[in-house]
Amino acid sequence: MPDIYAAELRTAFGKASAKLRRDGVVPANIFGRGLDSLAVQLPTTEARTILRDHGVNTLVNLQVTGEAQPRPVVVRSLQRHPVSKVLQHVDFYQVDLERTMQAHLPVTVIGTAPAVATYKGLLLHGSDNVLVEALPAVMPTHLEVSVDSITQLDGQVTVADLRLPAGVVVLTPMDTMLARVTAVRGSGDAVEVAEGEQAAATP
Repeated sequence: MPDIYAAELRTAFGKASAKLRRDGVVPANIFGRGLDSLAVQLPTTEARTILRDHGVNTLVNLQVTGEAQPRPVVVRSLQRHPVSKVLQHVDFYQVDLERTMQAHLPVTVIGTAPAVATYKGLLLHGSDNVLVEALPAVMPTHLEVSVDSITQLDGQVTVADLRLPAGVVVLTPMDTMLARVTAVRGSGDAVEVAEGEQAAATP
């Protein structure tokens, strides 16, 4: 069962929202297909916990004071202060548990590509997210792809190599490159990196 977090109905709007934030409360809204938007608020610490432990697109339950049942929601968007980066507002999307949803999930590259050590190659990262579809209850926070299979220069892993949980369907083309190993032409030469790629950070 998804974690449950508490929220209260909100009556402060506009400039009055600034006082909420000073008091350690984050303004928020809940909206969804066929639903009227509902203004709510929750403790800043609670909102930070949701973002830290679940991120966006992962199902949580929001128990609004006075309502009999918690609402199944995902974080759809959030606003931070442009300078301090303090959380300013959160939008929750109430989902239909029987209806699939789409989300862009980050891709984490794991493992060690043998071609890096064998040929002194350079590991490059390609697309860092993919579009997937799944029921809200099984939507993951991220996906992983292993580079353990890259044993030769110019070898690569693509969306087809992703580790997919049961019930998750990828909509991004299967041949989209996620990581590849390229040759380093020489200590004085720059490595050619195609648009959309980036060199992996050196440990």
